[in-house]
Amino acid sequence: MSSATLSSSPFASSTIDEQLRLRITEELAGSFKGEVIGPHHPGYEQARLIWNAMVDRRPGLILRCTSTQDVVAAVNVAREHGLPPSVRCGGHNVAGKAMSDGGLTIDLSGLREVTVDPERKLVHAGGGCRLGDLDAATAPHRLIVPAGIMSETGVAGLALGGGIGWFSRKHGLTCDNFVSLELVLASGEVIEASAGEHPDLFWALRGGGGNFGIVTRFTFRAHDFGPMMRIGVSVYEPEQAAAALRGYASVVPTLPRTVGWHAALKHDMPALPFVPPEYVGKRLLMLVSMWLDDAEDPGGAETIGRLTEIGEPCIKATTVLPFAAGVQRLIDTEFEDGHRYYTKEAHVADLAGDAIDTLVAFWQDMPMEGEVEIIGLGGAIGDVAEADTAFSNRGYLLWLNFAMRWDDAGDDQDYIARTRQAVADLAPWTGRGVYVNMLNFDEQDRVVEALGGPEKYAELARLKARYDPANLFRMNANILPAGRGI
Repeated sequence: MSSATLSSSPFASSTIDEQLRLRITEELAGSFKGEVIGPHHPGYEQARLIWNAMVDRRPGLILRCTSTQDVVAAVNVAREHGLPPSVRCGGHNVAGKAMSDGGLTIDLSGLREVTVDPERKLVHAGGGCRLGDLDAATAPHRLIVPAGIMSETGVAGLALGGGIGWFSRKHGLTCDNFVSLELVLASGEVIEASAGEHPDLFWALRGGGGNFGIVTRFTFRAHDFGPMMRIGVSVYEPEQAAAALRGYASVVPTLPRTVGWHAALKHDMPALPFVPPEYVGKRLLMLVSMWLDDAEDPGGAETIGRLTEIGEPCIKATTVLPFAAGVQRLIDTEFEDGHRYYTKEAHVADLAGDAIDTLVAFWQDMPMEGEVEIIGLGGAIGDVAEADTAFSNRGYLLWLNFAMRWDDAGDDQDYIARTRQAVADLAPWTGRGVYVNMLNFDEQDRVVEALGGPEKYAELARLKARYDPANLFRMNANILPAGRGI
């Protein structure tokens, strides 16, 4: 599978040639305070790079915004010239939807300010923030916003698609913690969406992705935590992995929502603080448990310690780490920018013994780097009714994610095919739906499924027709405006 495949529809857009680039630059003079980056700009090559090196796109123009008014100016230019923009925050979407191919990219990386109101437990975050920005601002106040599993992820893309992370079991999805959002519509109008203002749009923004406008400011509800987190780690040789996962599958449904517990079948173990040197680089299963309450709680220490005893680990450890500067950065180096990434996600209906055997057999032979993750969710995610947000398929306790990585483009076709086949082999034990944030370039036909099916999609399409009737914001997991078909 070549990078050319990844550069094709739906992310290709109207081409910007040199004449149009000069015209847009002239039109923005005076109203746009950010940076206008074309192919001849010294920062262009760096500005067009995103997390997944399999995606190699060359936008005709990148508008790096520094304020809401910059975003308004960029949206107006996009609309007036018929240029459906891609919108970049962290650039971590695996399908590369952050970057246009030949057209216009609106880059929000200049909007990274975070302010915290500790008394009201509110956090205001710019539309270009990354999780690390959010965590760095909240940690001194012993607060967290539940968001993601690595510091370099963009807040906007994560949150608008739902947002799962380490704290989901206790505090729900990132979008469940929205208080209000400042949004630039396709018309260029700036509005505030909340439970009291534009509640229909507020409903759609909680899981409907970037279909309805560009969010320039999020206001989140924050929660008391930390700044330290108690975690437990148990690591298993391949011969012990299936038995350990059987133990995991039997125990995880019994856990309180103050515990997060995740499995990672790693191609090669990284040099983590709790891994002895002789195990670095080996193919190993790692179970990570997290106490989502006071790190000094004796009950939490006992629970986390007990979870490290599952099966026959070759390494087991419990430790207390700072969440923002430690736990949230544990896998950053494993999934750093510049590698070729391909992922597949599936909701787990039943982690039965046969499913575990099938999964372990794939992992033991997989030539790609990366890992297969079993993500323990449930808890507070299920407190919100399916109908109350655009986010769907809340009922699954476990999610499965194939996070594959390699560097040689010559391996693309083989490794993608292997991953697809592994997911197909697990079909008897997986459920319906797929996480909209994890839709890959070859899954854009699954948007209706990701958004809960035809009925919920139809309501989102009606809202799309109201707020973006011309489908300007379509370089995404796109919802077609009602009346334009599915």
